[in-house]
Amino acid sequence: MRKRVGILGAVGLAVALASPPAEAQTPPSPPPTETPVAVAPPGAAPAPAAPAASPVVLPAPAPVLRLVDPPVIAVESLPSENPFATTVEAPALAPPKLVAADAVIPTAFFAAIRVDPKGNTVAVRRARDPIPSLTAQSQASLLRWRFDPGRKSGQPVETWASLRLDLSAEIDSPKFEQVLLTPITPTTPIPKPLEWGTDAAWLASVKPPPIEGTIPTEQLDTPAIPKKQPWSSSSYKGPFAVKFWVEINGAGRIDKAIPISASDPALIAYFRKAMESWLFRPARASGAAASTWNELTLSGQISFSTDLKSTTSLRQSL
Repeated sequence: MRKRVGILGAVGLAVALASPPAEAQTPPSPPPTETPVAVAPPGAAPAPAAPAASPVVLPAPAPVLRLVDPPVIAVESLPSENPFATTVEAPALAPPKLVAADAVIPTAFFAAIRVDPKGNTVAVRRARDPIPSLTAQSQASLLRWRFDPGRKSGQPVETWASLRLDLSAEIDSPKFEQVLLTPITPTTPIPKPLEWGTDAAWLASVKPPPIEGTIPTEQLDTPAIPKKQPWSSSSYKGPFAVKFWVEINGAGRIDKAIPISASDPALIAYFRKAMESWLFRPARASGAAASTWNELTLSGQISFSTDLKSTTSLRQSL
């Protein structure tokens, strides 16, 4: 019996020595506890439900203020060299003699005419004049016009009549005294083009100045309508000058033309039409014909006349 106990004691000592100390062992996790569920005893009446709590109304949150950085404007710089320039071995040359045929060019003249309650013309303002060389003659014609006056609430009033005059300009072949073709180089300053867009684009951009003592045409029941419109056939004979930037292609033809200046804007359409038949000697680059931009300056003597084809009364102040 003592022998058996000794063996068991030795075994227990060996197990105790092999096991880690009690404080080094991780204690076992306690079993998860379950939420107790109340169960009513049989036959017991159900417990009355607790009254619902009143909803709590929270104040609306204050608006969140966001800090927005102001937009940053990029700092740009103009190119150091003219982008229209092309390096060439030989520049383009104009033909020895330019010819421009007679032509009839339709154009429009916009004018504002102050009309008194009796229908008389009091003043004339040229709102858009394509032929300023004929200003004196066109002004004299318009001052003789008579109108059915504008009316508001059935009564004649003083107002400004807004008119579009469709003209036919007959331009004779000019006598060229100077034809100058200058190549655009990297150092050539870029000029401001002559702003003479379409009539519709101009009309949409009109912002007439306020005129005291008159009623704007937009507020009238009926606008002032011309009933007598004498028009003396205006004519001009004298010097002219136009300047274009033109792109001359490898075949010597003008592909593009940008007007820079013109003594009469109506001449822009005339010379653009004449350019269609002009043949230049193209520039040469790397041994071949090349397309280049050039400044074309034309001046000399010209004559033209205008006739009035139709008049339109506009419901827009000019």
